[in-house]
Amino acid sequence: MSPDDHDGMLRYDQLAARVYTEGRMPSGTRDLVLGLGWVTLRDPRRHDPTVGVWGRTREVLNADNKRMWQLLKDDSPRYEHDWHADPRGCQAPMVRSNRLCERSTVDSFTEADTTTGRFRLWGFCSRPRCQAYGKGIYERAQRSNAAAPEAIPNMGGLLPLFFEWNWEAKYTKADPTWTVPSYGMSADEWPTVAGEEPVHAFPKLRLIASDGEIVARN
Repeated sequence: MSPDDHDGMLRYDQLAARVYTEGRMPSGTRDLVLGLGWVTLRDPRRHDPTVGVWGRTREVLNADNKRMWQLLKDDSPRYEHDWHADPRGCQAPMVRSNRLCERSTVDSFTEADTTTGRFRLWGFCSRPRCQAYGKGIYERAQRSNAAAPEAIPNMGGLLPLFFEWNWEAKYTKADPTWTVPSYGMSADEWPTVAGEEPVHAFPKLRLIASDGEIVARN
């Protein structure tokens, strides 16, 4: 085994170990990271100048171009609210029974956290006392929403953990509606939110692109 092969094997093993410890990583992103890593570090054809990394990774993953761009879109750095995690029904307290009202809501609105920019959903039913309780929260939410920063992303940003590339251009091509987060492309650059595990950096592999295709590696 040549020193280059030994180094490539070691680096690929390190990359794979890091991938499998990242709890946020969806299976599609994981496959793409491992595929790019394999083609860059371990593939027997990695030194063939006629073989591009992107096209070769498509072959390794048995994926068409549409699928590859969908994987890039899925990893675009962004904030997505978990609507299923919000409480259901009217959230005004029932003082005598020490519980929430939970009747069907007629009014709902969001309130952003002034530190993270992330938000929660409030809802209230038509009862006058529930409406009165919700009015104070609504007024507070209006102030919070105006003062809140851009929401810290909680999705994507994993491919830039492992590879250097023109991610802004690629994410934009994969999803023209996507906008660049001010916190950075890579998930390890984002502020840590209380209750969440920080994302750790990984020594990046460089992928050099030309006209939308990865054409070289180092």
